[in-house]
Amino acid sequence: MTIDIEVKNRTAVVMKLAGRLDTANAPLLEQKIKQWGDEITEMTLDFENLDYISSMGLRVLLNAKKSSMEKKRQFVIKKISPAVREVFELTGFVNLVVQEEGFAVLRRDESKGIVLCLNGELASENIPAVLEELAKIKEHESREDYPVTIILDMEKLYCILPGALRQLRQAIADTEWKNRRLLVRNVPRDYLKEIETGGLGQLVE
Repeated sequence: MTIDIEVKNRTAVVMKLAGRLDTANAPLLEQKIKQWGDEITEMTLDFENLDYISSMGLRVLLNAKKSSMEKKRQFVIKKISPAVREVFELTGFVNLVVQEEGFAVLRRDESKGIVLCLNGELASENIPAVLEELAKIKEHESREDYPVTIILDMEKLYCILPGALRQLRQAIADTEWKNRRLLVRNVPRDYLKEIETGGLGQLVE
């Protein structure tokens, strides 16, 4: 694994990881995270070129998140590669993922149903990613003759751009089937009105 480091404005550091964050390399990342003093107010980990993450790597991230909260430092993980994103989904690390830029749809299964967590900025160009996930669920679940609940969790959205809700509503309609129930939860307060006027108000949990 390699770690490229960039310091911005003397208060923000960006670390770009490439390769495998496994048991052998996790101590290196831990060391790099701990080396910064209190003058750093924002730490960003770029996972675009990270191919693999182990349980030890996840533990380092969890400790880094906890330490950042104690220091009131913003801790950001962005540009998550598909392989690492799958591990986040399977291990329930979705809440650790904070998208500074870009957009990601993270899936996790709960007792209430299948949850799709929308992370980042909801823009028109990002709706195909939501449509893809909804279509995958339909392909797999609609073959079974039992009710399925899908929940769109918007807690991690920091922006909803004009036009995106209309396309989201269309994506929801295009992937509907008889036994599917779709709900929207954790809508950011500033966007509740847009959700209602966008025709999705009846889906809010």
